[in-house]
Parts: sequence; C-alpha cells; structure tokens
Amino acid sequence: MERGKISSCSFLFFSLLLTTFCASVRATAQDPITMRQILPVYAIMENIDLLNSSRCRTEIEEFRNAVDERVTWGLRAMDTSGVPPRGFLYGNNLWLGDQKGCYMLSENTTLPLSEKTRKNNSIYRNPNEEFPPFQLRFFVGRMWHNSTVQYHIETENENMITLGLCLPASCSKRDVATMLDKVFHDETLLIGKLFSTGFKLIEVNDLVNDRQWLLSAKMISIIGFLLLLVAIAIAATLYDLFVYRRAKEHRKKEFLTFENNNTSELKSEAEEKCDTDHEEPVLSESKQQSRLFQYLLCFSLASNIQQIFHRENSEDNTRMFHGLKFLGMVWIITAHSVFYSLHTISNKVVLYTITDTMPAQILSNATYSVDTYFFISGFLLTHIFLKQREKDKRIPSITARTSQLIRMLVKRYVRITPAYFIVILIVILNFSWHDRVSLVLPLEQPSSKCSKYWWTNILYINNFYNWDELCLTWSWYLPNDMQFFIFGSILLMLSVTHYNIALGIGCVTLLSSIGSSLYTAYTLDYQPSLDEQYRTLTYLYVRPWIRIQPYLIGMITCQLLSKWNYEVNLSKRSLIIGSTLAILCNSVILFCTVIRDMPLSISVPYIGLSRAGWAMGIAWLIVTCATNHAGMVRKFLSLNFFVPLSRLTYCAYLINPILILSLNSIRVYPFIADEIVIGALSLAMVICTFILSILISAVGEVPFILLLRLYNNPQGRKK
Repeated sequence: MERGKISSCSFLFFSLLLTTFCASVRATAQDPITMRQILPVYAIMENIDLLNSSRCRTEIEEFRNAVDERVTWGLRAMDTSGVPPRGFLYGNNLWLGDQKGCYMLSENTTLPLSEKTRKNNSIYRNPNEEFPPFQLRFFVGRMWHNSTVQYHIETENENMITLGLCLPASCSKRDVATMLDKVFHDETLLIGKLFSTGFKLIEVNDLVNDRQWLLSAKMISIIGFLLLLVAIAIAATLYDLFVYRRAKEHRKKEFLTFENNNTSELKSEAEEKCDTDHEEPVLSESKQQSRLFQYLLCFSLASNIQQIFHRENSEDNTRMFHGLKFLGMVWIITAHSVFYSLHTISNKVVLYTITDTMPAQILSNATYSVDTYFFISGFLLTHIFLKQREKDKRIPSITARTSQLIRMLVKRYVRITPAYFIVILIVILNFSWHDRVSLVLPLEQPSSKCSKYWWTNILYINNFYNWDELCLTWSWYLPNDMQFFIFGSILLMLSVTHYNIALGIGCVTLLSSIGSSLYTAYTLDYQPSLDEQYRTLTYLYVRPWIRIQPYLIGMITCQLLSKWNYEVNLSKRSLIIGSTLAILCNSVILFCTVIRDMPLSISVPYIGLSRAGWAMGIAWLIVTCATNHAGMVRKFLSLNFFVPLSRLTYCAYLINPILILSLNSIRVYPFIADEIVIGALSLAMVICTFILSILISAVGEVPFILLLRLYNNPQGRKK
C-alpha cells in the first residue's frame, strides 16, 4: 500500500514537472527575442522599419503576425527558410532551407492525397489558412563568417555561408539585403554568440533569371558561334546521309554491274578486285566533288561517330594503351566527383574521416592517374617519331627538322584546341546562367575566371598562373602536355644527329625535376594531408618542371623498347621479381599517405621521388605487355571494348568536372556523402561523361582531325 502511494506521488510529481517544462518551452517558443536569435528569417522581419517599400513592408508585417499567431501558412513559409544546421564546427555552412517548398507554397500546391487523408490532416488547423494571401519568392543571402572555432582545410571560399529565405515576392533584393545586414550588424543571431562568429553580407540574390545577361555582346558572340557550329554539323549530317551516301551506293551498284558484264575469263579476277579495290571509283568520283562539300563532310555527325567506334583489328605494340587510358579516366572522374562536390557536402567531417582509411587513398592520390597519361604521351610521341624515322633513313637538315617540328606543333594545336575552346565557351555560357539561378555556387567561379583568363588556356600557358586564377582548374594538364610535347619533339629532332647530347639533356632535365620537387617540398614544409595538398596545388601540382618526370620516363621506355625491337627475353623468375617490385613500388606510393603525420624527412623524399617511381612501375607494365610477357593483363588492356572509349578520353577529361559542377549547382538541398552515395555518383558521372563525350568529340575534335587529313591529302576523303 505504501509502495502504491509512493508510486502515485512520484507519477504526480513527474506529471507536474513535465507540465511545467512544456509550459516553459511554449513560453520560450513564443518569445520574439528567442525566435529572432534562432531563426534568421524572423530576425529579418523584425527590421521592417528600415524599408521604404510600403507593399513589401506591409506583407512582411503580415507574415510576422501570421507566425506570431501560429497561422499555418506563416509557419509553413518560415519553415522553408534556412536555419543554422548541425555540423557548423566541421564546415557545414549550407543554411539552404527549402526552395521548392517555398515555391510550392506560393503556387498553392497541395499534396496528391485522397480527400479523406487531407481532411484528417486539417482537423487541428484551419484549411483556409494553408496558403499565403500574397506571392512568395525565395532569396539567397551569401555572407562571410569569421568563426575561429570552425575547422578549416583552407579551400577557396570555405568561410562563405549560404542562407535561403522565403519572403514576399514584392520585396526586392535591396530590401532583403538592408534587413539582413542590420541583423548581422546588431549581432542578433545566437549562433554568432555561441561560436564567436561575426557575419559580413556579400550579396542577396532572388534567383530570378531575367535573361538580360544574354543580350551582352560576349554572350551573343558565344551563342552565335555555338549555333553556327551546330548548324554546320546538322547540315553536314543531312548531306552525308541523304546525298553523299546515296550517290555512293548508286556508284557502287553501277560498278558491280559493269564487273558482272565482263567475260567469264576475267570474272574471278574482277571479284577479287571488288573485295579490295571497290572504293576506287568512289575515290575517283570524290575528286570531282567541290572542295566545299569535302570540308562539309568532315562535320557529319553520322560519319564522325562511326570514326569513333571504328574497330581496329591491328595488333601493334601500343594497343594496351587503350585500356590504360580508359581505366585512368574512370579513376580521374571518380576523384573529381568528390573534389568538385566538396562545396555542397554538408557532412564534411564524415568525408574527412573517410579519407584517412586505406581504400580512400586510391581517391586521395588519383593525381597519379594523370602521371600515367604523361607517361603514355611521352611514349607515343617517341613511338610515332621512331616509326617515321624507319621509313626515312636520311638525315634531314636543320631547316627540314625545324619545318617538321613546326608542322607537328601546328597539327597538334589544331587537333586539340577546337574542342578545348568549345568547352570554354560552353562553360562561360552555362555558369553565367548558374550564377543567377543556382542556390549553391561552384567554388571554381568558372564564368568569371574563364571570361578573364580564357586566352591563357588556348595559348597553353595557364599552368604558370596560380591555382585560384585558373580557368577550368582541371585543364592544367593540357598546357603541361603541350609544353612537354614541344620539349620532347626538340629532343627527338636533336637525337637524329646528336643522340648522346639529347639523351644527356633528357637525363639532366629528369634529375633537375626531381631536385626541384625535393627543394619545393622542403621549403613548403610539405606533409601529405588534405589542407597541405590543397595549399600546395600551385607549386607542387601544376608547374611543368615538377610534372615532367613521367613524360621523360615514357620517352626513355619507348627508346629502349625500340632498340630491343620489342623483344626481351625474360625468365619466369625475372618476370616475377620485376612485377613484384613494380606492384610494391606503386602500392607504397599510393597507400603510404594514410600516415598523415609523416615527418619531413620522409614526406620530402616522397613528393620528390613518387612521380618518377610511379612512372617506373607503369614502365614495367608497358615493357611486359609490349614484349608479350603480360599474358592476361595484356589481353585485357587490349580488348576491343576499350578502343572507342580511349578515343573519348580527351573530351571526357574536358567535360567531366563541368557535369559534376553543374549537377551540384542545380541542387536545392545539401549533399550528404557516404561511401554508397559517392560510388553511385561516380558511376553516374562516368556513364554521362562518356555519352556526352561522343557528341563533343564528333563536333569539336574529329572534324578538325579530318580537316587536317584533307589538307595533307587534298585528293582523298575519309571513307
């Protein structure tokens, strides 16, 4: 009995305590001071005295009264505005709110539910108060914070907060900026006091695209050029499909009819010639085509896509590069999917923790995939040069070699620059639109930087600029590759008459590059951590004197294989030992960065020797494949499946960050990252990138390759 009384008293006391607590919470929730400290949109509405617009002022006052009186539409509108989320200490500066919810409320959009369910939902509220009596608009405020307690990795604009606000549409950007600036000046928000944070307003945007920016001379020129290119491609495709191919088939039929009318003694001979030389009448007829139509056919999408997917049946010593290039590009796109999404990730602390794991080093060190491309470029440059030398044994004069070097340079420039330039124009156009309508802006600021520095890209000198000045930061590879091409070509020309001098210059350059890497890493006190990797991008990532090592090793590897005539007798023991050392070398380079607190005595040699070491591991793989010692590895890398995909890797490299940045720019909600989401995003980006690369290549790359062929061989045309 006593026990029951005690239980009853305890229950009564707990009930009274709970009632008191709920009453206290309710009183606190209705306190305007507390609400404006917690809710930025409510703090803004407290400053309507600063407004000159009578309509905006009246509607905001009505909005505030609806919130104070717990009117449903007022609570719904306030609920779609952004508030400080969790994770501020770890860099979550996305106070985005719900842009779609704001517009759905403004458009009186109801949930697609049955009448019964809707009535049940409105039992405790007035259904006539569901929607506001005026139009709403979603504004975004961007401001700097100076918190000293938030963790940083020193990325660009990481102190910028993005705040979403659902307010009356009658308010202008200036009205909202005036009220928001007052909130920051008065230090109203509780989060500022809690985390010792001050705020400074950058801008307020209403995310409305008035399309006036399209009327500038720059945009008109860009749109006009791109439309002209598309029109040429369409016209060329139609001409190819409905005129040229029909005429070609008609001439084939006439030729076959002529052959069938020959005497029986010549029939078998004619059939043999038909199998091998039946295109000759076509080529003869094509000589009579006007030069204009020959140029036009180079832009045919149908023919160019056929060129991309044309199967190669040859088994040369470079076929394994197709698989290596494709797999390297998949690696690059996967890493880019994370790197170019950092500004939209709300749970950055989880991502940073993941990067400390052993498997994550594959993504953290994806830069070595680019070194693989440098190795391939150096190898192929030497391979092509040596094949040409086999055909022409004569020693050309200095004038002839200079002329050949200029032709090689012009050919390379014309081959890769048009697609590059087209992508730059698309970036300026695309991100100029995103700057006006996107809730979260890319950290790259591609539209403004490309408008200012585009000329450094097409002159291939942008790798001499700082990282934060680059137009298309990922395009740093192209000027390096172009400069290495010029340097490598000069060495090869010199080697024709002064082989030892050329070899000595190459070796000195290689050692100088390693020494430069060691010195730079030492002076920067480099450690392989996230913040250090980002901080040293300008000095240890994009500079040509740092990155040339794999290119030179690729050239040396090709020279050795050519001297050995691609035949090396390796015993099974030698093959096992060499392969084990190569795998061990590259594995150590790839995974040893899991030790983040690496002492300077280790980190400096690592950064100085890692790229050369990686290239040596790739060199062993290429040697074993080229000399038929790699077995299944060589067969896998040489699969026909990889051939067309490798042809698309150049355009894939250009456009994959654009897709990733565009996807993140159209987000209206933060990106919550984990292993599954990152994997799914990477897979989607790989697929979308290669699909879009087909179009970019068919319009901006293949046509100019064909134009070069047509210029070098005016009498011929692609088949």
